[in-house]
Amino acid sequence: MQVVLIALLLAASAAAQAPIDPAVLVSRGMMRQAEPLLVARLARSSVDVEALLLLAQVRTKQERLEEALQLAEQAMAAAPNEARTHYRVAEVCGIRAQKVGALKAAGLAKRFKREVDVALALDPRSIDAIEASIEFHQQAPGLVGGDKKKLPLLLDRLTAIEPSKGWARRARVAMLQKDTTSAESHYRRAVAAEVVGNTARLAFARFLAPRFRKPGEAEKLALEVATREPWRQEAWGMAAYLQAAHGRVAEAQATLARAEAADPLRAGAAYMVGGTLLKDGMELAFAEKQVRRYLAHEPEYGWPSLADAHWSLSQILERQGRKPEAITELQAALRLQPDLDYAKKDLKRLRYGR
Repeated sequence: MQVVLIALLLAASAAAQAPIDPAVLVSRGMMRQAEPLLVARLARSSVDVEALLLLAQVRTKQERLEEALQLAEQAMAAAPNEARTHYRVAEVCGIRAQKVGALKAAGLAKRFKREVDVALALDPRSIDAIEASIEFHQQAPGLVGGDKKKLPLLLDRLTAIEPSKGWARRARVAMLQKDTTSAESHYRRAVAAEVVGNTARLAFARFLAPRFRKPGEAEKLALEVATREPWRQEAWGMAAYLQAAHGRVAEAQATLARAEAADPLRAGAAYMVGGTLLKDGMELAFAEKQVRRYLAHEPEYGWPSLADAHWSLSQILERQGRKPEAITELQAALRLQPDLDYAKKDLKRLRYGR
């Protein structure tokens, strides 16, 4: 019996130490943990399509967009008949289009549409490609192929395949039209239809969070999501912010402690709380603690840099009348990122009064 117990304990220990599937890590936003696993996989096989696509996502979060596009194109060359490879190329092109001049943006937008159309031809039920097509026709001008008349059919198509995503997307369209009543109704249908995951719940919580809506319901939803999927930093952060913003700082602290216990390597939830309280001008002492907690961690790709966090901390300190400490934080930000213009302006203002 003892031998069996030892064997089971050893097996459990080995399972705990085994690397997590990088696809799971990427889906959970744990890009830093996924990156070395994916690089190692590609060193073993440069035509590992899944690793190429996943590393393209990581590089996109790092804003290394040229590398991301190269990786996505490698995946597409290795698997030209897979919708997911064309979708990933389209995704990177879409993000690049937002960061370049008008002439280059037009070319990237056209390629985005072309790759999405190919993805849909290969897999008419590709949720990612349908959502990308909706995004394109919602935003792109007719000059590059945008056509808002296509939106109703695309929304119907998405809702028929994946009702939760379809209703959530309808809610987003309603919000763009400033129709908050319809948006809330659509989000409720999205949550009711959600079978796997908690994406719709989190989106609905985000919609409800502003004070002019329903912060109590938003907090409840955010805590539900965080409990079910404890890697979701935004869910913990939203719940803790709403608690702190309504004077329940001890509850907010307990919520953030749960977030840290669930995910000790990341502190995005703490930064979200600190940054939002700073924006509101509320509970600044608590906000300061949370930004300092964030500074003690290596930021996840896609989250604010340490330079940005030092800048945020400087703003909190300045609002508390602690000008010398604010200057110190601005200097720290500029050591990390010398071209951080808003930190430069604030440092000049605090030093010279202009």
